[in-house]
Amino acid sequence: MKPGKLSLKLIKYELFNIASNVVTFIFGVVFPIGLALLFSFVLHEIEGADTQLFITMAMIIPLATMLIGHATSYANELESGAVLRLRLFGFKDKTLLIAKLIANMIFLTICFSVYCLVLGLALDVTAPSVGAVFTYIIFFYLFSIIVFLLAHGIATLCGRFGLTFGIAMALYFGLMILGGNMGIQPNQMPDGMRHIAMGLPLYYISANFADFWNGGTFDWLPFILTTFAFAVICVLLVVLAFYLTKKGKINQKSKPVYYD
Repeated sequence: MKPGKLSLKLIKYELFNIASNVVTFIFGVVFPIGLALLFSFVLHEIEGADTQLFITMAMIIPLATMLIGHATSYANELESGAVLRLRLFGFKDKTLLIAKLIANMIFLTICFSVYCLVLGLALDVTAPSVGAVFTYIIFFYLFSIIVFLLAHGIATLCGRFGLTFGIAMALYFGLMILGGNMGIQPNQMPDGMRHIAMGLPLYYISANFADFWNGGTFDWLPFILTTFAFAVICVLLVVLAFYLTKKGKINQKSKPVYYD
């Protein structure tokens, strides 16, 4: 492996770091599966509840693996000096970002596959239309990339594990509540809360994607606009974080490293 270059070894290194974080697996796989099974038991008499749960609860996976997992992991690397040492070996922030993204997407795919296998067998999920599956998978991975950029930007700007963890957890539960992943459906939200939620793409996944899943219609325009706006904000956050880091405006003090 050439110093500073994107390689398979670097991706494997990042994937090993992700897999060693048990908390990420628990929040990214066990939690959404358990929550879906719990709500399914409570709402078993409602027609189509299992399909709705399968669609909405899957969005917890990128929020957990990317937002909590990557943000806290990268912040810890910044604070411990691991990122600084990689920079000294010639690895640019852009190279590290791409390697981490690839590794996180591999891990995300594994989590999503386990989720689909378990809930596909445990829940009474109706067979979707081809267009719905195609749209859902594209959005799932696109949303995951967007959340990854959000997490990376937050961790870079904060530079510390504690602050990053607090912000990531607040956003995690906030997005889940507004996205209808915590049992409160969009039509049950107070007006003020619902209007805030309508600015997020998760709202439209929770609100009426199940109809599209079964061959019905979907609110395409607000869904596309909110996804685009969310993506732009997260991309700008990463660009700002890279710019401030390059200019030395961000205080990323690493803990001292001692060698025997």
